[in-house]
Amino acid sequence: MAFLVRCYANCLQPWSSKLPADLNKMHLTDHAHQQVTHMAPSQSGCSITSDSGSSSLSDIYQATESESGDVDLTGLPETVVDSEEEEEEDEDIERASDTLMSRDLVRECLEKDPADRNDDDIEQLLEFMHQLPAFVNMTMSVRRDLCSVMVFEVVEQAGTVILQNKQELDLWYVILNGAIEISHPEGRVESLCMGNSFGISPSLEKQYMNGEIRTKGDDCQFVCIAQEDYWRILNHVEKNTHKVEEEGEIVMVKEHRELDRSGTRKGHIVIKGTPERLIMHLVEEPSVVDPTYIEDFLLTYRTFLSSPMEVGKKLLEWFQVDSLRDTVTRIVLLWVNNHFNDFEGDPAMTQFLEDFEKHLETAKMKGHLRLLNIACAAKAKWRQITLQKATRESPLYFSIKGGSERGFGIFVESVEEGSKAADVGLKRGDQIMEVNGQNFENISFNKAVDILRNNTHLSITVKTNIFVFKELLSRIMHEKKNGGPHIPKIQEKKGNRFSIPDLPGDMEFPTDHKSTRKMKANTVSGGRNKIRKMLEKTRFSILPPKPFRGLFGDGGI
Repeated sequence: MAFLVRCYANCLQPWSSKLPADLNKMHLTDHAHQQVTHMAPSQSGCSITSDSGSSSLSDIYQATESESGDVDLTGLPETVVDSEEEEEEDEDIERASDTLMSRDLVRECLEKDPADRNDDDIEQLLEFMHQLPAFVNMTMSVRRDLCSVMVFEVVEQAGTVILQNKQELDLWYVILNGAIEISHPEGRVESLCMGNSFGISPSLEKQYMNGEIRTKGDDCQFVCIAQEDYWRILNHVEKNTHKVEEEGEIVMVKEHRELDRSGTRKGHIVIKGTPERLIMHLVEEPSVVDPTYIEDFLLTYRTFLSSPMEVGKKLLEWFQVDSLRDTVTRIVLLWVNNHFNDFEGDPAMTQFLEDFEKHLETAKMKGHLRLLNIACAAKAKWRQITLQKATRESPLYFSIKGGSERGFGIFVESVEEGSKAADVGLKRGDQIMEVNGQNFENISFNKAVDILRNNTHLSITVKTNIFVFKELLSRIMHEKKNGGPHIPKIQEKKGNRFSIPDLPGDMEFPTDHKSTRKMKANTVSGGRNKIRKMLEKTRFSILPPKPFRGLFGDGGI
């Protein structure tokens, strides 16, 4: 049965332990041998590395280069310049320097007395410890409590015996640096390295070492937790966990948490569960201490579900329940807004979105539908599609709508199922941005059709834009109902608006309302009155009346 650990999105077996089976009762004591040394800050010899000056010099060089422009370098001696390999080496050195600095900060925190550690120290330790296998199966609260009581110890020389056979154990250890060798009584030898743990089990009973442990290298570093602290922390968590069982099987584990000392914000947070139960928890009543469960689930479900449609099918099913409809809609909106890449390029998830839109339309949830379409348009990325046709007369297997004459771009209206266009990912609602380098954002419908039909190789750039596509369909339906095409008053792009030199020669310019005379061109067009009416309906005037009144008011040009 697969369980999800939310902190790291790991799919784990229930109650599995990272400890070897025969090491459950082994532990390293801090007082049995003198070779194990507790390091004080003054004895550690640790240092915090600092950034070298190379990066700042590079910044100065780049700034100088950008300001100087083209500089005459004639007469300067040739010298060796940095290659790409050297730059990569510098980056590697910087990354290594950052890692060393981080480890030094961790060591400083560990060398403090546990009572002297503040919240920042514990956060620094948590950031480092959560990467180690010994802490993977633990919740955040357990790791935090362990970091607050752990003690740092160092064994300087290789081959030092740190635990002998039959020795009483009272500590739990995690290796931070180096490795140890375990010699079992039957002659078997085993090695543990960084991140592994060994020592007592979480119990107050007396436990003894079975075998001998010695270090395999110099400077072996450990953190240890006393038996009483280890038992108390793990036992406290066990008391605060709530296990949900169905048909005798544990399907979910919750942990009780209090977020403030007043006790007003307390409740259960999900830490583990089966995939089916985690999906079901999406629509259950949210906890005040677990408000981000939906976001966490949408971020981590890929680690334990083979297909997102396992969630999609359930959401469509739950949408039919009136009490769950708003919750399901919120989940889908969060999904589209935060992880739209789950839908792009996946035909099944694209179909899920279309089905969900139909459900919203049927339920007359126009506001939610508008939000969904806006999110899809905002999050969509440009996609490159290549189509090959045998001849120019070969069908496209998709139809388009729109055009600059309607004030819209070119949109894919429908795609034939099973066709080449569908196979390469073209879908209904895609806006065609470019075809073979030709901009399609402001192109007439007929010209777009000619380009698509007269080329056998089509390199098409598209973008999902359902929101504007539906506005286009609504405009077309309005035109059919009113019996005439809609002429946009103002083009979408500023470059398409008329400027004074671009105005037609037969256009009539309105002047001040008090004036009865008008400027007329040499020719009279039949469409002059229509253009005049269109301009009069606009809220702005192309030519300001006052400055030009003397030119146009009495004598004309």
